[in-house]
Amino acid sequence: MQKLCTLLILTYKGKHHLEHLLPTVKTATDNTSDYKTDVLIVDNGKDETTKSFVKNNFPDYRYEFSPVNDYLFSLNPFVEKIKSEFVFILNDDMKLHPDVLNQTLSIISKDKNLFAVTCNVRDWDDTYTTAFPRKLYIKRGWMTSKWEKENYEACLKHTLYAGGGAAVFRTKAFNKLEGFDSLFRPAYVEDLDLGHRAWHAGYKIVYNPKAVLFHREGGTIHDQFKADKLTQNIYKNQILWMVKNGNFKGFLLWFLLLLPYRILTTRSVNENSNKALLMSLPKIPTALIKRFKKPKAYINDKQLIKILNTEYSYETTK
Repeated sequence: MQKLCTLLILTYKGKHHLEHLLPTVKTATDNTSDYKTDVLIVDNGKDETTKSFVKNNFPDYRYEFSPVNDYLFSLNPFVEKIKSEFVFILNDDMKLHPDVLNQTLSIISKDKNLFAVTCNVRDWDDTYTTAFPRKLYIKRGWMTSKWEKENYEACLKHTLYAGGGAAVFRTKAFNKLEGFDSLFRPAYVEDLDLGHRAWHAGYKIVYNPKAVLFHREGGTIHDQFKADKLTQNIYKNQILWMVKNGNFKGFLLWFLLLLPYRILTTRSVNENSNKALLMSLPKIPTALIKRFKKPKAYINDKQLIKILNTEYSYETTK
């Protein structure tokens, strides 16, 4: 039985990126005989030059302007309308390995408990890997996620989240979870938040080292953010993520008790971290409201920590 997948590509005045990406999309879809696919490009920049390039060279691909430039959040209303069982969300500064659709769709189509399959993201020249399975760490009211690089190529691994522009998602589950949370505007950590919520909701996420993409690192986001501002925004959103989602026993109490101390001490250690803490304060009440409105989690973070980066096997999860 054939499954249907929509490749959903987000661009921002990205003709210079799509010139590299779209030929590899065509190769990958042509190489995917077992699955029907279509392509939808969403343009946050309302750029007629980019639209003309796509329409002239890839006339079968749908092309729509987003009403506003809302970064990755622009995709939520488009995913709501997608009828495909799966949606492969891609940033425009990517290239696809010819076998990447087979390597992702063959896994997610077998296991209804899988929320997403995320890819092995290589650098543009295929010299090193930039994205690995992700693990979760919690200590004294602080939560972090880190790459697990050891033996990442050995097998399919459970991972904390799927890259927002580099993974195949189960469409109904994505919409059930209401997609990327606008709490994290303008950008970053929204995919981490979504993956963490998916685990709490009883889904699983898998990293497949054989599902390969190539990424021009920072090719899109660095055009729109200065370095310090980008770092501060990432740190700020990581704080909001942990407040909203951390359900390790006693986590929230520790976080709130130590917050004044961290504000006072981080400035002498890292100015960007200190600014991020201060930037997070006005949004912490919203994060707390979202935290308490979330449905009861199927698993807690203590259990999740034990699962992450372990080998995934469909036979053992049926």
